Amino acid sequence: MPHCILEYSAPLAEQIVIDTLVDLVHRGAIESDLFEPASIKSRAYCAEHYCVGEANDANFIHIGFKIMPGRTSEQKLHLMQCVDRLIAPLCDTVSSITMEVLDIEREHYFKRLNG
Repeated sequence: MPHCILEYSAPLAEQIVIDTLVDLVHRGAIESDLFEPASIKSRAYCAEHYCVGEANDANFIHIGFKIMPGRTSEQKLHLMQCVDRLIAPLCDTVSSITMEVLDIEREHYFKRLNG
C-alpha cells in the first residue's frame, strides 16, 4: 500500500514524459515516510476522451492514492504535498492538477504475494 493511480489527458504525453511523472509520484510517496517503499505501487492511465470545463485545449492530471485506514488528515495532506513538490516543475503547463487520498476498507481488500 498505497496504490498511486495517475490519470492524465492524452495530449500531455506530448508535453511531459509520463514515465518521469510516474517516477516522481512514486518518489513523493516514498519521501512522505508514511509507507514501506516496497509496498508502494504506482501507475498511469491515459484518458483519450475527456472534457475539462469549457476550454477546448485544457488538460488535466488526477492522482488518486488508495491507502489502508489509519492515517490522519495531516498525514494525507503531507503525502499530497510531498508529491506536489516533486511534480510541480514538470507540470507547469497542466491546466488542472488534482489529488485525493481514499481509505480502503480492510474487509474489502485482498492481497496475495507469491515468491
